[in-house]
Amino acid sequence: MTESSSPQPRPAPEELHWGISYLREDIQDLRNQIGTVHHRIDETNRSLGEQIQAVHHRIDETNRSLGEQIQAVHHRIDETNKRMDAHFRWTMTTLVAITGILIAVIKL
Repeated sequence: MTESSSPQPRPAPEELHWGISYLREDIQDLRNQIGTVHHRIDETNRSLGEQIQAVHHRIDETNRSLGEQIQAVHHRIDETNKRMDAHFRWTMTTLVAITGILIAVIKL
């Protein structure tokens, strides 16, 4: 058995021209779509960047506020300690004075 090979018909140059033209149009459409996708990605990145900056700003403000509140608490603790020291000194002085008076009264 012999197989007969029939030559494939070659497209006419005019048909080839139209095929290439369609391919070029498809490639241009793909480029436009890729450009649109890039634009959307850029917009998304820009939006995310702005949101991240806003979050950083809020974190900074919160840290600053917490720092101020902590300083206020430390100040109140220091003031309380000073008052307690003053009360302790007054109490000790009073106790020493009363003890001295009691000793004096007992010796009389």
